[in-house]
Formats: sequence, structure tokens, C-alpha cells
Amino acid sequence: MDLPVLIAFDFDHTIVDDNTDFVVRDLLPKDQLTDEVQNLYRTDGWTLYMNKIFELLHQNSIGLQEIEASIINISPSPGFDVLLKLLHSLGYEIIIISDSNSLLIDMWLKSRKLDNLITKVFTNPAHISDDGMIKIKMYHVQDFCELSMINLCKGHILENYIKERLEAGIHFKRIAYVGDGKNDVCPVLRLSENDLAFPRMNYPLLKKLFEYRNNETRKVKATIIPWSKGSDILNNLQE
Repeated sequence: MDLPVLIAFDFDHTIVDDNTDFVVRDLLPKDQLTDEVQNLYRTDGWTLYMNKIFELLHQNSIGLQEIEASIINISPSPGFDVLLKLLHSLGYEIIIISDSNSLLIDMWLKSRKLDNLITKVFTNPAHISDDGMIKIKMYHVQDFCELSMINLCKGHILENYIKERLEAGIHFKRIAYVGDGKNDVCPVLRLSENDLAFPRMNYPLLKKLFEYRNNETRKVKATIIPWSKGSDILNNLQE
């Protein structure tokens, strides 16, 4: 069965107009963010760093209710709540590929009643321990993509999903990817000439894609369409 478009979204600074990890981190008193803590993500990666942040939140009696309140208070990027609803109504298949975590993404989507529009979310799994602390794990451990973090290669996830859907009898006429950051470069480089890449205006992904446009070994094949609001994406998809 042919479907018009598979559209994959990053989450932070794409669907939501902030970084969920930073929002919860900023609930901590500043004196808790010592150099030792800050050095964790440089040496051990972002996932272990965020596990430490959630541990400190727990130690400082900053509970789930306060964390959830900070997350659901994040605004969508301009027009993105409307965009997701319209894309779903038009029959587009929507997935999220994010280096946040499953708990924070689920909190936000459910608060906006958008969770039922998303076919699948690929992110670092999170759970609440018996003592009420959030714990996260790496989505996977990879050593095959130097463009990606050790815990999450978005390009690999996107390619595998397309393959799985094809094996299930679903063929997409076009793939679109919407993102903002450097970790969105890998999935964009895996798109074909028939596909669309939507980098956010004035964010790192757009600059990196223009750097790769004339790179023979890692050339951007997809059409690049910068966006600043949801209607930019919808209008170009409809065209």
C-alpha cells in the first residue's frame, strides 16, 4: 500500500520550542551543577549526564509533579500543534526520533493531546524507579556512525523503520525529515533526491547541511527547505 509521506521529527527545538533536558536541569539550584557534574557529558555522554541530573533532582526533593509541570509548560514551536494534526488528517505517517527520553516526550504529547497522532517514538527509554526517581537508558550503543552520539544514531533508526514498513507492505512515496541540530545531519544524509529535509532557520542543522551540499562523500541529496513555523512545512509538502 502506498502512503504519501513518512515524516520524521526531532523533538527538542523542533516540535517543542525548547530543550526538555535543559528545562528539567534548570529546576536544580545552580550550586548543584558543579564542574564534576558538567564534565560527565564530555567524558561519559549525555545519557549518563542526564541520569545524574535526575539523581540530583531526586536528592533535592524535586519530584515528578514539578518535573512534569515544567515539561508541559513548554510551548510548541510556532504552529507545530496545528501542523501535526493536519498532517495526521491528511494521512501522513508521523514518527519522532529524539535524543531526549520517552518519559518527557510522553508527558508533553499527552498534555497537548497529540500522542495519538504519532505512529512511533524512537528515543532513550526512561522509567520511574520504586523510590520515584527517573532513570534513563541509552536507546542503543553504536560505534558505526561518527556523526552521531554513541547512544543514538538517528539515520540508522530512520533507515531501519523504512525497511520494516516496506516489509510490512507499506511503501512511502516520499520521506521528509524535520530537525534543528547537528545530530539531525545523519538522517538527512540518508535521504534520496525524491525526499525533503526541513532544517530550522538559524539553527545548527541548516549550516551543516550547506557545508555538506558539495561534499562528494557525504552529499545532501534531498531538497533542503528551511522553516521557521509549521505552515512553512505544510505549504511545501502540499506543493
